[in-house]
Amino acid sequence: MNKRSRFASILLAALGAAAASADNASDAPATVQIVLPAETARLAPGPNLAAAQVCMVCHSADYIYMQPPLTRDQWRSEVVKMKTAFGAPILDADVDAIVRYLMSQNAAQIATGQEKGAD
Repeated sequence: MNKRSRFASILLAALGAAAASADNASDAPATVQIVLPAETARLAPGPNLAAAQVCMVCHSADYIYMQPPLTRDQWRSEVVKMKTAFGAPILDADVDAIVRYLMSQNAAQIATGQEKGAD
């Protein structure tokens, strides 16, 4: 086999390998389906519950109740952060209402000397 024939054979083999690799690369990875259980936790009744329902767009009720004890100012800071930094669909007029709801659900305000649910 002369140099030209050898080069052509190597080139054809390389092109064949590249084509086979491209065919494999275009195959989509296997799809995995994960089925999560239905959400069963609900926000408990409290002042301004309707305003606080917007939190459920991103958070489960369980997640909301798992939060550490926060003061009124800390809750307000969290709600404002969710609105401004994360784009939560919270109306400006609802910020304080949501804070009042969260305060009514968080037993920590009693330990910090703040009245439960007070403004």
